[in-house]
Amino acid sequence: MESLENRLSKWVFDTEIFINQPIYLVGGCVRDVLLERNAQDIDLACSNARQLAHALAKEKYAVCVVMDKKPNVPCFRLINRKSPENFIDITEIRGDSIESDLQQRDFTVNAMAISLASGKFDPSQILDVVDGQKDLEKKIIRQTSKDAFIDDPLRMLRAFRFSAQLGFEIESETLHDIQKHADLIKQVSAERIHFELKLLLREPDIYHFIEQMDLSGLLTAIFPEIESLRNCCQNNYHHTHVWGHSLETLKALEILIAQMDSLLETTSDYVRNFFRQNDNMAMIKLACLFHDIAKPDTQKVDPETQHISFFQHDKLGKTAIEKIADRLRLSKKNAAFLCTLVEEHLHIRDLLQARTRRKTVLRNIRNLGEPIVAITLLSIADKLATCGIKSQETDRLAYQDKAIHFIESYYNVIQPIICTKSLITGKHLIEWGIQPGPIMGKLLRIVREAQDEGKISTPEQAFALVKEEMNK
Repeated sequence: MESLENRLSKWVFDTEIFINQPIYLVGGCVRDVLLERNAQDIDLACSNARQLAHALAKEKYAVCVVMDKKPNVPCFRLINRKSPENFIDITEIRGDSIESDLQQRDFTVNAMAISLASGKFDPSQILDVVDGQKDLEKKIIRQTSKDAFIDDPLRMLRAFRFSAQLGFEIESETLHDIQKHADLIKQVSAERIHFELKLLLREPDIYHFIEQMDLSGLLTAIFPEIESLRNCCQNNYHHTHVWGHSLETLKALEILIAQMDSLLETTSDYVRNFFRQNDNMAMIKLACLFHDIAKPDTQKVDPETQHISFFQHDKLGKTAIEKIADRLRLSKKNAAFLCTLVEEHLHIRDLLQARTRRKTVLRNIRNLGEPIVAITLLSIADKLATCGIKSQETDRLAYQDKAIHFIESYYNVIQPIICTKSLITGKHLIEWGIQPGPIMGKLLRIVREAQDEGKISTPEQAFALVKEEMNK
C-alpha cells in the first residue's frame, strides 16, 4: 500500500478545500504512526465535515458514503473510484474544540491528533490531552473517561479487539467498568457487533482475550447461549463442562494453526490461503466456541450407568447456530460455512475410519468442497480438547496424525480427482433421450463416482456404464 504521507498528499495537501480550515489526523492512524505500524485507515476530523467531504468528493471524483462508525457522529467515507481500497474518513469534531473531541474518544491510545493545517505531515507535532503516548509505552488499553462505555457500549468489545491486535493488556479499572456495564452491549446494533467480532476473531492467539471477555461477562451478554453450555455436564471422556471444552477447542485450534508449517509438509500454503478468504478464520473460531451448542438440549443420562450422551447434537446444532448467524446478520456465505462446520464436525471422524468406502469419502468431499479442510481442523481441535479419564492421549494424537494425513491427501490427491471435468453431462444424456429428473441425476452420480474411483476414464466407457444401468 502507498505510504501514509503520499495518500495524505493526494487527498488533503494538493487541494485548496482545507485552506484556513483546522483539520486533524486522528484516531488509530496516529497511534499506528507512533507504533511504527502500517497505518491502514486515514481518519480526519474537522468542522463542517459534511460540506468539506462533499466538496472534496466532487473535486477528486470520489464516492462519498455516510458511515455508521460512531453513534451521533457524522462520518463521511470518500472512496477512490479507480482504487476502492484507497479511502479516507472525515468526521465532525465533537464539542467546541479538537481537545474536547479527543476527550470523548474511546481509549487514550486512540485519542491523539496531528494538525494538518500547515499543509504538511509532521508526526512530531502530536496533540495528546489524555496521556495516550504514556499508555502506548505501558502497552495498556485505558478508557478516556468513565462515560466511555455508556456513550458507546460497543467500545467494550473494541477494547478486547485492540488488546488482541496490539498485544496490549486492558487496564484494570477499564476492565472493571466493562464488567460493570457488560449488559449495555445489548443496546448495540447486530451489524456493529458483527463487524467488531470479525476483526477480533481474525487475529491470531485470541484465546486469552476470549477468556477475558468471558470472565468479564461481556461474551455472555453477546451470546446468552453460553450460560446453558456452562451448566451442561459431560461424560467421562471430558474433563470439563461444555463451555470449558469449547474454550479449550479454540485454544487447541490456535495451536494447530501456529504449528501448520511443521504439521503439513506440503500443503500448509493451501490451508493458509483458504483461511485468508472471506471470513473463514473468524468463522472457524466461532465454530470452536459453538460446535456443541445443542448439547444442553440433547443431553441424556442413562438411569443405570449414569453415562451422559448427546445424540445428534451435531445435526441439531445446525439449527441453533443458524439462529446466532441470523442474529449477528452474517452474510449468507459466512452463515452457510459456520453452519456446515457445526453440523459436520463429528461426521468427518466417520469418513476417516478405515472401513469407510472410498466412494463414500469422495462423494462427501465433493459435496462439501474445500471447507472439509476446516471441518477436519475443527475435529482435531475438538478431539485434542477432550481430556477426560476415558480419553487417552495416544488416541488423541493418533487421530491428529490421521486427520493431518487426510488434509495432505485432499490437496495432493483427492482435489485433483474431484476437480476433473465429468466425462459426460446432462446435455449428453438428453441427446440420448433421457429427460432431466431423478433418473438423470442418479445416472450422472453413478458415472461420476465410477470416474472418481478410476473405474472409467473415457466418454465411451461412461456411455457404456449408462447403458448398463438403464438395462438393469
